[in-house]
Amino acid sequence: MGGDQVLVGVGSGSLLVGMLDKPWESSIRAPYWGYRSELFEVLELARSGPVRVETEVFSLDEAPKPYLKLHTGQLRCRAVIFP
Repeated sequence: MGGDQVLVGVGSGSLLVGMLDKPWESSIRAPYWGYRSELFEVLELARSGPVRVETEVFSLDEAPKPYLKLHTGQLRCRAVIFP
């Protein structure tokens, strides 16, 4: 009961939201941007372990591939392109 659910990051998906679809007296937010201090908090959570950051690495030659995967809904994590 209660609480605050926050989607961190930009991604796709769906979530049923309605009077009976979430815990009583809770809120759900998907902010597009936050404060710098909040970014540091999220980075610390990722560093210390409670939040796991999933990545898929692409070479510079493969740079168009993650965009195609994003467009077709096949990219399910953070895409990282390394030269």
